Amino acid sequence: MVMAMIRLISFDVWNTLLDINVMIENLVKALSELLEVSEKDIMERILKTREEIKKIRKSRSGDPEKALEESQELLARVLGVDIEIVKRATAKATLSVDERIVLPEVKETLKKLHGNYIITTTGNVMFWSSSYTRLILEKFGLADYITKQFYSDETKAYKPMKEAFLAPLKYFNVSPEEAIHIGDTKAEDFEGALNTGMYACWINPETEKVEQIHEKGFVVKNTKDLLEVLHRL
Repeated sequence: MVMAMIRLISFDVWNTLLDINVMIENLVKALSELLEVSEKDIMERILKTREEIKKIRKSRSGDPEKALEESQELLARVLGVDIEIVKRATAKATLSVDERIVLPEVKETLKKLHGNYIITTTGNVMFWSSSYTRLILEKFGLADYITKQFYSDETKAYKPMKEAFLAPLKYFNVSPEEAIHIGDTKAEDFEGALNTGMYACWINPETEKVEQIHEKGFVVKNTKDLLEVLHRL
């Protein structure tokens, strides 16, 4: 295997650093309180809308410039409410998150990488703006270890688009061969990064051990396994 000189590590945020389920639960609770509708009913609608948005993005039929607005409008439509309710609920959800939202061993992993690599986030947005994700990363001290954060509502490109992955590389003048991206979604994170020419790690909790499944791609169980991948490279 070719020895790689990795300079930049790009992290997906949700289900890589932070637990999306905790945020969704909070969003469901907030909407349930605002609308006086059962949590079960709201959860079903949110999950249905998320799948719909993922399909739109995979087929590239959405407008990258309006990725956030489109997802908020779609959810508002499914709930039969004004978009203002969705905006309020995402604010309430963000305000009420606790430390359960940080996935295990994430902070320790970031600490070990900090100072040795350029650390970035490459995140898609859905329902809430990147400013809320930034608040959560600050609140639990993860932002201290991240050099710069990149999100689709700021870069106007969402994963798996090449532009989303190239934004941090261009900013830091790093070539794709000097970068690795880690995330939990095979199509968005893993294939998106590989198509850009980067190294890639797909987080699959079902996997038993670190495995190389592509010339530049690995499957790992969690974020901590990234340390082993970097060691191999």
